[in-house]
Amino acid sequence: MGSKPTRTIGKAVLSINLLSILLSVALCMGGAIWLGVGLERRNLDEKLMNAALMVAQSPFVIDSLETQTSRPEMIQFLENSIHSVSDIDTIVVADSQNIQLYHPNPELIGQPYQGKVQQRIFDGEGPFNSDDTGSSGAERCAYAPIYGQDNLLLGFAMVGINIRSLSGIIHSITAQYIFLGFLAVILGFFLSQQLSKRIKSALLGYEPEVIGNLFQQRSDILDALEEGILAIDRDHRVMYVNHAASEILGGAVSNVIGKPLSQAFPGSVLDRVMRTRRAEYYVDLSAATQKPILANRLPILENGKPVGAVAIFRDRSEVARLAEDLTGAKHMVEAMRAYTHEFMNKLHVLMGLLQLQEYQQAEDYIMETARIQKEAVGAITARVEDPSAAALLIGKTSRASELGIKLSLELSSHLSGGNAFLPSEAYVTILGNLIENAIEALNQTSRTPKEILVGLLEKGDTLLISVDDTGPGMSPEATQRIFHQGYSTKSKHRGTGLALVKEIVDAYQGTIRVESALGTGTSFIITFHRRGKESEA
Repeated sequence: MGSKPTRTIGKAVLSINLLSILLSVALCMGGAIWLGVGLERRNLDEKLMNAALMVAQSPFVIDSLETQTSRPEMIQFLENSIHSVSDIDTIVVADSQNIQLYHPNPELIGQPYQGKVQQRIFDGEGPFNSDDTGSSGAERCAYAPIYGQDNLLLGFAMVGINIRSLSGIIHSITAQYIFLGFLAVILGFFLSQQLSKRIKSALLGYEPEVIGNLFQQRSDILDALEEGILAIDRDHRVMYVNHAASEILGGAVSNVIGKPLSQAFPGSVLDRVMRTRRAEYYVDLSAATQKPILANRLPILENGKPVGAVAIFRDRSEVARLAEDLTGAKHMVEAMRAYTHEFMNKLHVLMGLLQLQEYQQAEDYIMETARIQKEAVGAITARVEDPSAAALLIGKTSRASELGIKLSLELSSHLSGGNAFLPSEAYVTILGNLIENAIEALNQTSRTPKEILVGLLEKGDTLLISVDDTGPGMSPEATQRIFHQGYSTKSKHRGTGLALVKEIVDAYQGTIRVESALGTGTSFIITFHRRGKESEA
Protein backbone atom coordinates (compact mmCIF):
# COMPACT_ATOMS: atom_id res chain seq x y z
CA MET A 1 0.00 0.00 0.00
CA GLY A 2 1.30 3.41 -0.90
CA SER A 3 1.83 6.02 1.75
CA LYS A 4 -0.79 8.70 2.17
CA PRO A 5 0.23 11.92 0.44
CA THR A 6 1.02 14.69 2.91
CA ARG A 7 -0.32 18.17 2.44
CA THR A 8 2.16 20.92 1.71
CA ILE A 9 2.64 23.78 4.13
CA GLY A 10 0.94 26.10 1.64
CA LYS A 11 -2.19 23.98 1.44
CA ALA A 12 -2.23 23.43 5.19
CA VAL A 13 -1.99 27.14 5.97
CA LEU A 14 -4.58 27.94 3.31
CA SER A 15 -7.00 25.30 4.62
CA ILE A 16 -6.65 26.38 8.25
CA ASN A 17 -7.03 30.05 7.40
CA LEU A 18 -10.04 29.45 5.16
CA LEU A 19 -11.71 27.30 7.81
CA SER A 20 -11.06 29.98 10.43
CA ILE A 21 -12.37 32.69 8.12
CA LEU A 22 -15.48 30.72 7.20
CA LEU A 23 -16.27 29.98 10.86
CA SER A 24 -15.62 33.60 11.83
CA VAL A 25 -17.70 34.95 8.96
CA ALA A 26 -20.52 32.50 9.70
CA LEU A 27 -20.60 33.43 13.39
CA CYS A 28 -20.27 37.14 12.73
CA MET A 29 -22.82 37.08 9.91
CA GLY A 30 -25.31 35.09 12.02
CA GLY A 31 -24.93 37.53 14.88
CA ALA A 32 -25.10 40.53 12.55
CA ILE A 33 -28.24 39.21 10.83
CA TRP A 34 -29.87 38.52 14.19
CA LEU A 35 -28.99 41.98 15.47
CA GLY A 36 -29.85 43.61 12.13
CA VAL A 37 -33.23 41.95 11.87
CA GLY A 38 -34.01 42.82 15.50
CA LEU A 39 -33.00 46.42 14.93
CA GLU A 40 -35.01 46.58 11.72
CA ARG A 41 -38.06 45.18 13.50
CA ARG A 42 -37.72 47.77 16.26
CA ASN A 43 -37.35 50.57 13.74
CA LEU A 44 -40.34 49.22 11.83
CA ASP A 45 -42.44 48.99 14.99
CA GLU A 46 -41.45 52.54 15.84
CA LYS A 47 -42.37 53.73 12.34
CA LEU A 48 -45.70 51.89 12.44
CA MET A 49 -46.48 53.30 15.89
CA ASN A 50 -45.65 56.85 14.81
CA ALA A 51 -47.91 56.45 11.79
CA ALA A 52 -50.73 55.00 13.96
CA LEU A 53 -50.45 57.87 16.45
CA MET A 54 -50.44 60.36 13.57
CA VAL A 55 -53.65 58.83 12.21
CA ALA A 56 -55.28 58.66 15.68
CA GLN A 57 -54.56 62.34 16.29
CA SER A 58 -55.68 63.57 12.84
CA PRO A 59 -58.63 66.02 13.08
CA PHE A 60 -60.04 64.51 9.87
CA VAL A 61 -60.15 61.06 11.49
CA ILE A 62 -61.59 62.31 14.77
CA ASP A 63 -64.27 64.35 12.96
CA SER A 64 -65.25 61.35 10.80
CA LEU A 65 -65.59 59.08 13.86
CA GLU A 66 -67.69 61.66 15.70
CA THR A 67 -70.04 62.04 12.72
CA GLN A 68 -69.80 58.31 11.84
CA THR A 69 -69.15 59.18 8.18
CA SER A 70 -66.17 58.56 5.95
CA ARG A 71 -65.48 62.12 5.01
CA PRO A 72 -63.54 62.78 1.79
CA GLU A 73 -60.90 64.77 3.70
CA MET A 74 -60.12 61.73 5.89
CA ILE A 75 -59.97 59.38 2.92
CA GLN A 76 -57.63 61.70 1.03
CA PHE A 77 -55.43 62.13 4.11
CA LEU A 78 -55.10 58.39 4.75
CA GLU A 79 -54.44 57.50 1.10
CA ASN A 80 -51.70 60.12 0.97
CA SER A 81 -50.25 58.69 4.17
CA ILE A 82 -50.09 55.17 2.72
CA HIS A 83 -48.30 56.40 -0.39
CA SER A 84 -45.97 58.86 1.31
CA VAL A 85 -44.85 56.75 4.27
CA SER A 86 -42.67 53.83 3.23
CA ASP A 87 -43.04 50.31 4.68
CA ILE A 88 -46.82 50.78 5.27
CA ASP A 89 -49.20 48.41 3.53
CA THR A 90 -52.45 48.99 5.42
CA ILE A 91 -54.23 51.72 7.42
CA VAL A 92 -57.53 50.92 9.10
CA VAL A 93 -59.80 53.25 11.06
CA ALA A 94 -62.60 51.62 13.03
CA ASP A 95 -65.15 52.96 15.45
CA SER A 96 -65.99 51.77 18.95
CA GLN A 97 -68.23 49.09 17.45
CA ASN A 98 -65.32 47.62 15.51
CA ILE A 99 -66.83 48.85 12.20
CA GLN A 100 -64.28 49.98 9.64
CA LEU A 101 -64.73 53.57 8.49
CA TYR A 102 -61.63 53.32 6.31
CA HIS A 103 -59.74 50.51 4.60
CA PRO A 104 -57.52 50.56 1.49
CA ASN A 105 -59.99 48.09 0.02
CA PRO A 106 -63.27 50.09 -0.39
CA GLU A 107 -65.31 46.88 -0.29
CA LEU A 108 -64.34 46.39 3.35
CA ILE A 109 -65.52 49.83 4.51
CA GLY A 110 -68.57 49.39 6.74
CA GLN A 111 -67.55 45.78 7.51
CA PRO A 112 -66.36 44.59 10.97
CA TYR A 113 -62.59 44.59 11.48
CA GLN A 114 -61.26 40.97 11.44
CA GLY A 115 -58.31 41.45 13.79
CA LYS A 116 -57.75 39.45 16.96
CA VAL A 117 -56.01 41.87 19.34
CA GLN A 118 -57.88 45.19 18.91
CA GLN A 119 -59.97 44.36 21.97
CA ARG A 120 -56.98 45.42 24.05
CA ILE A 121 -57.77 49.01 22.95
CA PHE A 122 -61.31 48.77 24.26
CA ASP A 123 -59.97 47.24 27.47
CA GLY A 124 -58.15 50.49 28.15
CA GLU A 125 -54.67 49.58 26.95
CA GLY A 126 -52.68 52.32 25.27
CA PRO A 127 -50.86 52.13 21.91
CA PHE A 128 -49.11 48.78 21.25
CA ASN A 129 -47.46 46.70 18.54
CA SER A 130 -48.45 43.14 17.77
CA ASP A 131 -48.60 40.48 15.10
CA ASP A 132 -52.18 40.08 13.93
CA THR A 133 -54.29 38.61 11.19
CA GLY A 134 -56.70 41.11 9.76
CA SER A 135 -58.66 41.55 6.58
CA SER A 136 -55.45 41.69 4.54
CA GLY A 137 -53.89 38.58 6.09
CA ALA A 138 -50.94 38.21 8.46
CA GLU A 139 -49.46 41.55 9.40
CA ARG A 140 -47.17 43.33 11.80
CA CYS A 141 -49.39 46.03 13.29
CA ALA A 142 -49.41 49.12 15.47
CA TYR A 143 -52.69 49.99 17.27
CA ALA A 144 -53.52 53.42 18.70
CA PRO A 145 -56.79 54.54 20.40
CA ILE A 146 -58.70 57.50 18.98
CA TYR A 147 -60.18 59.88 21.53
CA GLY A 148 -62.75 62.63 20.98
CA GLN A 149 -64.05 65.39 23.22
CA ASP A 150 -64.07 64.71 26.95
CA ASN A 151 -61.49 61.97 26.31
CA LEU A 152 -64.20 59.71 24.93
CA LEU A 153 -62.90 56.57 23.13
CA LEU A 154 -64.18 56.84 19.58
CA GLY A 155 -62.37 53.86 18.09
CA PHE A 156 -58.86 52.88 17.00
CA ALA A 157 -56.35 53.25 14.19
CA MET A 158 -54.31 50.33 12.89
CA VAL A 159 -51.23 50.72 10.70
CA GLY A 160 -49.69 47.50 9.42
CA ILE A 161 -47.25 45.87 7.08
CA ASN A 162 -47.80 42.47 5.49
CA ILE A 163 -45.68 39.57 6.73
CA ARG A 164 -44.61 39.06 3.11
CA SER A 165 -43.25 42.57 3.02
CA LEU A 166 -41.53 42.05 6.38
CA SER A 167 -39.98 38.82 5.09
CA GLY A 168 -38.75 40.72 2.04
CA ILE A 169 -37.04 43.24 4.29
CA ILE A 170 -35.42 40.45 6.31
CA HIS A 171 -34.28 38.69 3.12
CA SER A 172 -32.82 41.94 1.83
CA ILE A 173 -30.86 42.44 5.04
CA THR A 174 -29.69 38.80 4.98
CA ALA A 175 -28.61 39.10 1.34
CA GLN A 176 -26.55 42.19 2.16
CA TYR A 177 -24.73 40.43 4.99
CA ILE A 178 -24.16 37.31 2.85
CA PHE A 179 -22.66 39.48 0.13
CA LEU A 180 -20.37 41.15 2.67
CA GLY A 181 -19.46 37.72 4.07
CA PHE A 182 -18.61 36.49 0.56
CA LEU A 183 -16.34 39.51 0.04
CA ALA A 184 -14.69 38.75 3.41
CA VAL A 185 -14.07 35.11 2.35
CA ILE A 186 -12.56 36.24 -0.97
CA LEU A 187 -10.32 38.75 0.81
CA GLY A 188 -9.37 36.12 3.42
CA PHE A 189 -8.52 33.62 0.66
CA PHE A 190 -6.24 36.17 -1.02
CA LEU A 191 -4.52 37.10 2.26
CA SER A 192 -4.14 33.41 3.16
CA GLN A 193 -2.40 32.78 -0.17
CA GLN A 194 -0.03 35.66 0.49
CA LEU A 195 0.67 34.37 4.01
CA SER A 196 1.28 30.89 2.63
CA LYS A 197 3.74 32.23 0.07
CA ARG A 198 5.60 34.24 2.70
CA ILE A 199 5.88 31.22 4.99
CA LYS A 200 7.08 29.05 2.08
CA SER A 201 9.60 31.73 1.12
CA ALA A 202 10.83 31.97 4.71
CA LEU A 203 11.32 28.18 4.68
CA LEU A 204 13.34 28.48 1.42
CA GLY A 205 10.73 26.48 -0.45
CA TYR A 206 11.06 23.42 1.81
CA GLU A 207 8.26 21.69 3.63
CA PRO A 208 8.56 21.47 7.47
CA GLU A 209 9.06 17.68 7.32
CA VAL A 210 11.90 18.13 4.82
CA ILE A 211 13.50 20.82 6.98
CA GLY A 212 13.27 18.53 9.99
CA ASN A 213 14.93 15.69 8.07
CA LEU A 214 17.63 18.00 6.70
CA PHE A 215 18.33 19.38 10.16
CA GLN A 216 18.68 15.89 11.60
CA GLN A 217 20.89 14.75 8.73
CA ARG A 218 23.16 17.77 9.02
CA SER A 219 23.38 17.33 12.79
CA ASP A 220 24.44 13.72 12.24
CA ILE A 221 27.01 14.81 9.66
CA LEU A 222 28.44 17.51 11.95
CA ASP A 223 28.59 15.07 14.85
CA ALA A 224 30.51 12.63 12.64
CA LEU A 225 33.25 15.16 11.90
CA GLU A 226 36.61 14.90 13.61
CA GLU A 227 36.72 18.69 13.80
CA GLY A 228 35.01 20.29 16.78
CA ILE A 229 32.31 22.88 16.04
CA LEU A 230 31.00 25.40 18.58
CA ALA A 231 28.42 28.09 17.70
CA ILE A 232 26.91 30.91 19.75
CA ASP A 233 23.96 33.22 19.07
CA ARG A 234 23.65 37.02 19.28
CA ASP A 235 23.21 36.77 23.08
CA HIS A 236 26.48 34.86 23.43
CA ARG A 237 24.64 31.67 24.35
CA VAL A 238 25.77 28.27 23.09
CA MET A 239 23.36 27.18 20.36
CA TYR A 240 25.33 24.24 18.91
CA VAL A 241 28.28 22.08 19.86
CA ASN A 242 29.11 18.75 18.26
CA HIS A 243 30.56 15.72 20.03
CA ALA A 244 34.12 16.37 18.86
CA ALA A 245 34.06 19.90 20.32
CA SER A 246 32.63 18.66 23.61
CA GLU A 247 35.47 16.11 23.87
CA ILE A 248 38.10 18.69 22.98
CA LEU A 249 36.74 21.36 25.34
CA GLY A 250 35.68 18.94 28.05
CA GLY A 251 31.94 19.67 28.22
CA ALA A 252 28.82 17.55 27.74
CA VAL A 253 26.68 18.53 24.76
CA SER A 254 23.35 18.27 26.59
CA ASN A 255 24.58 20.40 29.50
CA VAL A 256 25.88 23.44 27.61
CA ILE A 257 23.20 24.14 24.97
CA GLY A 258 21.45 27.39 25.84
CA LYS A 259 23.97 28.41 28.50
CA PRO A 260 26.06 31.61 28.29
CA LEU A 261 29.45 31.00 26.67
CA SER A 262 31.27 32.36 29.73
CA GLN A 263 29.50 29.79 31.91
CA ALA A 264 29.72 26.79 29.55
CA PHE A 265 33.36 27.36 28.53
CA PRO A 266 34.92 29.99 30.83
CA GLY A 267 38.18 30.18 28.90
CA SER A 268 36.64 30.79 25.47
CA VAL A 269 36.91 34.18 23.73
CA LEU A 270 34.76 33.19 20.76
CA ASP A 271 32.47 36.18 21.35
CA ARG A 272 35.40 38.46 20.50
CA VAL A 273 34.93 37.95 16.77
CA MET A 274 31.35 39.25 17.14
CA ARG A 275 32.73 42.55 18.38
CA THR A 276 35.55 42.81 15.87
CA ARG A 277 33.58 41.21 12.98
CA ARG A 278 36.90 39.77 11.78
CA ALA A 279 37.65 36.07 11.33
CA GLU A 280 40.60 34.55 13.20
CA TYR A 281 42.43 31.59 11.63
CA TYR A 282 44.78 28.98 13.08
CA VAL A 283 44.63 30.28 16.64
CA ASP A 284 46.76 28.15 18.97
CA LEU A 285 44.71 27.08 22.02
CA SER A 286 47.39 24.87 23.57
CA ALA A 287 47.93 27.19 26.53
CA ALA A 288 44.21 27.40 27.38
CA THR A 289 43.23 23.76 26.81
CA GLN A 290 46.51 22.01 27.64
CA LYS A 291 46.05 20.21 24.31
CA PRO A 292 47.69 20.79 20.88
CA ILE A 293 44.61 22.47 19.36
CA LEU A 294 44.19 24.94 16.51
CA ALA A 295 40.98 26.93 16.09
CA ASN A 296 39.35 29.01 13.38
CA ARG A 297 36.82 31.59 14.59
CA LEU A 298 34.34 33.24 12.25
CA PRO A 299 31.54 35.77 12.89
CA ILE A 300 28.05 35.02 11.56
CA LEU A 301 26.74 38.16 9.86
CA GLU A 302 23.19 38.95 8.74
CA ASN A 303 22.78 42.14 6.70
CA GLY A 304 26.19 43.21 7.94
CA LYS A 305 25.29 42.78 11.61
CA PRO A 306 26.74 40.02 13.84
CA VAL A 307 24.11 37.47 14.88
CA GLY A 308 26.48 34.84 16.21
CA ALA A 309 29.87 33.20 15.83
CA VAL A 310 31.27 29.75 15.11
CA ALA A 311 34.57 28.13 16.08
CA ILE A 312 36.12 25.09 14.38
CA PHE A 313 38.68 23.11 16.42
CA ARG A 314 41.31 20.71 15.13
CA ASP A 315 43.97 18.61 16.84
CA ARG A 316 47.24 20.23 15.75
CA SER A 317 49.16 16.97 15.96
CA GLU A 318 46.65 15.40 13.54
CA VAL A 319 47.08 18.36 11.16
CA ALA A 320 50.84 17.99 11.29
CA ARG A 321 50.63 14.26 10.65
CA LEU A 322 48.37 14.75 7.64
CA ALA A 323 50.68 17.46 6.29
CA GLU A 324 53.62 15.12 6.56
CA ASP A 325 51.73 12.36 4.78
CA LEU A 326 50.60 14.71 2.02
CA THR A 327 54.04 16.17 1.35
CA GLY A 328 55.98 12.91 1.80
CA ALA A 329 58.23 14.59 4.37
CA LYS A 330 57.49 11.86 6.90
CA HIS A 331 58.79 9.13 4.63
CA MET A 332 61.90 11.13 3.70
CA VAL A 333 62.70 11.77 7.37
CA GLU A 334 62.22 8.10 8.28
CA ALA A 335 64.36 7.02 5.36
CA MET A 336 67.19 9.36 6.28
CA ARG A 337 66.89 8.36 9.94
CA ALA A 338 67.32 4.71 9.01
CA TYR A 339 70.22 5.54 6.70
CA THR A 340 71.92 7.56 9.49
CA HIS A 341 71.32 4.78 12.00
CA GLU A 342 72.97 2.22 9.71
CA PHE A 343 75.91 4.56 9.12
CA MET A 344 76.39 4.95 12.89
CA ASN A 345 76.42 1.16 13.28
CA LYS A 346 79.19 0.89 10.72
CA LEU A 347 81.17 3.63 12.47
CA HIS A 348 80.87 1.74 15.76
CA VAL A 349 82.25 -1.42 14.10
CA LEU A 350 85.11 0.56 12.59
CA MET A 351 85.89 2.23 15.95
CA GLY A 352 86.03 -1.18 17.62
CA LEU A 353 88.45 -2.56 15.05
CA LEU A 354 90.71 0.45 15.46
CA GLN A 355 90.70 0.08 19.23
CA LEU A 356 91.66 -3.58 18.80
CA GLN A 357 94.47 -2.41 16.47
CA GLU A 358 93.07 -4.57 13.71
CA TYR A 359 94.11 -2.02 11.13
CA GLN A 360 94.04 -4.32 8.15
CA GLN A 361 90.58 -5.60 9.01
CA ALA A 362 89.43 -2.02 9.51
CA GLU A 363 90.76 -1.11 6.08
CA ASP A 364 89.11 -4.16 4.51
CA TYR A 365 85.83 -3.33 6.32
CA ILE A 366 85.93 0.23 4.98
CA MET A 367 86.61 -0.93 1.46
CA GLU A 368 83.90 -3.62 1.60
CA THR A 369 81.34 -1.22 3.11
CA ALA A 370 82.19 1.41 0.51
CA ARG A 371 81.87 -1.19 -2.25
CA ILE A 372 78.51 -2.47 -0.99
CA GLN A 373 77.23 1.07 -0.43
CA LYS A 374 78.40 2.17 -3.84
CA GLU A 375 76.77 -0.80 -5.48
CA ALA A 376 73.51 -0.31 -3.56
CA VAL A 377 73.37 3.44 -4.06
CA GLY A 378 74.70 3.16 -7.56
CA ALA A 379 72.11 0.55 -8.48
CA ILE A 380 69.34 2.92 -7.37
CA THR A 381 70.73 6.21 -8.70
CA ALA A 382 71.57 4.59 -12.04
CA ARG A 383 67.97 3.56 -12.53
CA VAL A 384 66.11 6.34 -10.67
CA GLU A 385 66.91 9.85 -11.88
CA ASP A 386 64.38 11.62 -9.64
CA PRO A 387 66.46 12.71 -6.59
CA SER A 388 63.59 12.54 -4.05
CA ALA A 389 62.50 9.08 -5.17
CA ALA A 390 66.12 7.84 -5.21
CA ALA A 391 66.80 9.21 -1.70
CA LEU A 392 63.62 7.59 -0.41
CA LEU A 393 64.54 4.20 -1.88
CA ILE A 394 68.05 4.40 -0.41
CA GLY A 395 66.72 5.26 3.04
CA LYS A 396 63.99 2.60 2.91
CA THR A 397 66.58 0.01 1.85
CA SER A 398 68.62 0.82 4.96
CA ARG A 399 65.54 0.75 7.20
CA ALA A 400 64.45 -2.61 5.79
CA SER A 401 67.99 -3.99 6.23
CA GLU A 402 67.89 -3.03 9.94
CA LEU A 403 64.77 -5.16 10.33
CA GLY A 404 66.19 -8.13 8.46
CA ILE A 405 64.22 -7.40 5.30
CA LYS A 406 65.75 -7.37 1.87
CA LEU A 407 64.52 -4.46 -0.27
CA SER A 408 65.67 -4.46 -3.85
CA LEU A 409 64.93 -2.66 -7.10
CA GLU A 410 64.07 -4.65 -10.19
CA LEU A 411 66.97 -4.68 -12.65
CA SER A 412 64.71 -3.52 -15.47
CA SER A 413 63.52 -0.50 -13.51
CA HIS A 414 64.01 3.01 -14.83
CA LEU A 415 62.53 6.34 -13.73
CA SER A 416 63.50 9.50 -15.56
CA GLY A 417 63.83 12.88 -13.89
CA GLY A 418 61.44 15.78 -14.30
CA ASN A 419 57.66 15.67 -13.95
CA ALA A 420 56.73 13.72 -17.06
CA PHE A 421 54.36 11.45 -15.14
CA LEU A 422 54.21 12.70 -11.53
CA PRO A 423 55.79 15.42 -9.38
CA SER A 424 58.50 14.32 -6.95
CA GLU A 425 56.16 14.66 -3.94
CA ALA A 426 53.75 12.18 -5.50
CA TYR A 427 56.53 9.59 -6.05
CA VAL A 428 57.62 10.00 -2.41
CA THR A 429 54.07 9.60 -1.06
CA ILE A 430 53.22 6.59 -3.23
CA LEU A 431 56.52 4.69 -2.79
CA GLY A 432 56.90 5.69 0.86
CA ASN A 433 53.45 4.46 1.89
CA LEU A 434 53.55 1.24 -0.15
CA ILE A 435 57.06 0.28 1.01
CA GLU A 436 56.32 1.20 4.64
CA ASN A 437 53.15 -0.87 4.48
CA ALA A 438 55.15 -3.83 3.20
CA ILE A 439 57.87 -3.39 5.87
CA GLU A 440 55.26 -3.33 8.65
CA ALA A 441 53.54 -6.42 7.26
CA LEU A 442 56.83 -8.35 7.02
CA ASN A 443 57.96 -7.16 10.46
CA GLN A 444 54.83 -8.69 12.01
CA THR A 445 55.42 -12.18 10.60
CA SER A 446 58.02 -14.88 11.22
CA ARG A 447 57.83 -16.14 7.65
CA THR A 448 61.00 -16.21 5.58
CA PRO A 449 62.34 -14.99 3.31
CA LYS A 450 61.37 -11.39 4.01
CA GLU A 451 61.73 -9.57 0.73
CA ILE A 452 60.35 -6.47 -0.95
CA LEU A 453 60.75 -5.92 -4.68
CA VAL A 454 60.13 -2.45 -6.11
CA GLY A 455 59.62 -1.94 -9.81
CA LEU A 456 59.68 1.35 -11.73
CA LEU A 457 59.22 0.84 -15.45
CA GLU A 458 58.74 3.51 -18.10
CA LYS A 459 57.56 2.29 -21.46
CA GLY A 460 56.62 4.96 -23.96
CA ASP A 461 53.84 7.07 -22.45
CA THR A 462 53.18 4.59 -19.62
CA LEU A 463 54.70 4.34 -16.14
CA LEU A 464 54.33 1.16 -14.11
CA ILE A 465 55.01 1.19 -10.36
CA SER A 466 54.95 -2.11 -8.49
CA VAL A 467 55.70 -3.08 -4.89
CA ASP A 468 55.71 -6.82 -4.09
CA ASP A 469 56.31 -8.40 -0.68
CA THR A 470 56.47 -11.89 0.73
CA GLY A 471 54.36 -11.00 3.76
CA PRO A 472 51.33 -12.77 5.24
CA GLY A 473 48.95 -11.44 2.56
CA MET A 474 45.39 -10.20 2.96
CA SER A 475 41.90 -11.66 2.74
CA PRO A 476 39.65 -10.67 -0.19
CA GLU A 477 37.51 -8.61 2.23
CA ALA A 478 40.56 -6.64 3.39
CA THR A 479 41.68 -5.88 -0.17
CA GLN A 480 38.29 -4.27 -0.79
CA ARG A 481 38.66 -1.89 2.15
CA ILE A 482 42.36 -1.00 2.41
CA PHE A 483 41.93 2.24 0.46
CA HIS A 484 39.11 3.54 2.69
CA GLN A 485 40.05 6.47 4.89
CA GLY A 486 40.60 5.31 8.48
CA TYR A 487 40.69 1.56 7.73
CA SER A 488 43.64 -0.11 9.38
CA THR A 489 44.55 -3.43 10.95
CA LYS A 490 47.18 -1.74 13.14
CA SER A 491 46.11 0.98 15.60
CA LYS A 492 44.11 4.16 16.07
CA HIS A 493 44.98 7.20 13.94
CA ARG A 494 46.22 4.92 11.17
CA GLY A 495 44.69 4.01 7.84
CA THR A 496 45.54 7.20 5.96
CA GLY A 497 48.60 6.04 3.98
CA LEU A 498 46.89 3.85 1.38
CA ALA A 499 43.99 6.29 1.23
CA LEU A 500 46.48 9.01 0.25
CA VAL A 501 47.96 6.72 -2.37
CA LYS A 502 44.50 6.16 -3.85
CA GLU A 503 43.81 9.90 -3.86
CA ILE A 504 47.03 10.63 -5.76
CA VAL A 505 46.39 7.83 -8.24
CA ASP A 506 42.88 9.18 -8.88
CA ALA A 507 44.11 12.79 -9.08
CA TYR A 508 46.60 11.89 -11.83
CA GLN A 509 44.12 9.61 -13.60
CA GLY A 510 46.03 6.43 -12.88
CA THR A 511 44.88 2.93 -11.99
CA ILE A 512 45.79 0.77 -9.01
CA ARG A 513 45.43 -2.98 -8.67
CA VAL A 514 45.97 -5.18 -5.62
CA GLU A 515 46.82 -8.88 -5.78
CA SER A 516 47.11 -10.68 -2.48
CA ALA A 517 46.77 -14.17 -1.07
CA LEU A 518 46.97 -15.31 2.52
CA GLY A 519 50.33 -16.95 3.21
CA THR A 520 51.82 -15.82 -0.11
CA GLY A 521 52.25 -12.05 -0.16
CA THR A 522 50.84 -8.88 -1.65
CA SER A 523 51.46 -6.95 -4.86
CA PHE A 524 50.45 -3.35 -5.66
CA ILE A 525 50.52 -2.44 -9.36
CA ILE A 526 49.95 1.21 -10.32
CA THR A 527 49.81 2.52 -13.88
CA PHE A 528 50.07 6.15 -15.08
CA HIS A 529 50.12 7.72 -18.51
CA ARG A 530 52.30 10.65 -19.49
CA ARG A 531 50.60 14.01 -18.87
CA GLY A 532 50.04 16.11 -21.97
CA LYS A 533 50.30 19.88 -22.26
CA GLU A 534 46.65 20.36 -21.37
CA SER A 535 46.95 18.41 -18.14
CA GLU A 536 50.25 20.12 -17.23
CA ALA A 537 48.75 23.61 -17.51
